[in-house]
Amino acid sequence: MFANSKSINTTRTQEYFKFVFRLKETRLFLFLLVMVAIMAVLRPDTFFTSQNLFNILRQVSLITIVAVSQTYVIISGGIDLSVGFSLGLCGIIISYLLDAGFNPVLSILAGITASVLIGFVNSLVITLVKLPPFIVTIGMAYIARGLAFVITEGFTIRVTNQFVSGIANEYVGPIPVMTIIMLVIVVIFSYILSSTPFGMKTKAVGGNIVAARLSGINTTRHRILVHTLGGLLCGIAGLLMIGRLNAGNPNAGMNYDVDSIAATVVGGTSMTGGEGSILGTLLGAVLLGVIRNALVLLKVSMYWQTVVAGSIILLVCSVDNLTNKDRK
Repeated sequence: MFANSKSINTTRTQEYFKFVFRLKETRLFLFLLVMVAIMAVLRPDTFFTSQNLFNILRQVSLITIVAVSQTYVIISGGIDLSVGFSLGLCGIIISYLLDAGFNPVLSILAGITASVLIGFVNSLVITLVKLPPFIVTIGMAYIARGLAFVITEGFTIRVTNQFVSGIANEYVGPIPVMTIIMLVIVVIFSYILSSTPFGMKTKAVGGNIVAARLSGINTTRHRILVHTLGGLLCGIAGLLMIGRLNAGNPNAGMNYDVDSIAATVVGGTSMTGGEGSILGTLLGAVLLGVIRNALVLLKVSMYWQTVVAGSIILLVCSVDNLTNKDRK
């Protein structure tokens, strides 16, 4: 009887480990550990310094916040190529109003509101005019970037407000405030996606919009909410970016569309919609941040860094996809 019980426990343990390994987040975490182990061997003196690790955390924080927005949009069956310039325009508006002497709270609200409106307008055109998200959001990206240059005339606007600088550059103990804000957003939006009706509806709309509509979900309203919520997150990222740079730059936010999509996809979110997790997106963003940092520390030519990073992304996604097929 004792042997029988021991055999059952062993079987349960094996099943548990098989289940854990089937999770995309687990495999992604293992890839991350491999990258860290490689850097521990190649650059132990520079990679594991507190300055370098906190620098990675700050870099990852911004892209993670934007990638959380992108994750919701992609899970709902869309894509947003305007996220980078949405956060860029938000930062420019805040910087411009602060420089003109406006109330800091109203300046921040104005900038974030502009980003929210970009998400809202995107959703209206997508749902009511029925244009593809790719076309709508790339058009909005041009509009947002153009407005940023109209406001600044191509010049950088210096930001001296202590609150704005503080939330991006201060620390709570050894942890950057920016990273704490990012983690709070990750926890909140992970809970919403996995444990609330809103999250379930997001996955249902992205999985099969016709079935979702027939089940009673107001798919138009839900997609509007998802894009608008994404605009809010981009606005928060825009505020943090100007605080980190201590300036509003009209070119800020470039490549955030591609980077956020990369972090989301590497994190296991399906490009066809209906499937994904915020934890996976966080791990994807961290993995990309570690890869970029590693390439700099290894003194890889800047012309080759993008090639190498892209190749690693393809490798991670390919291995994950093949592993998934083998286990189905």
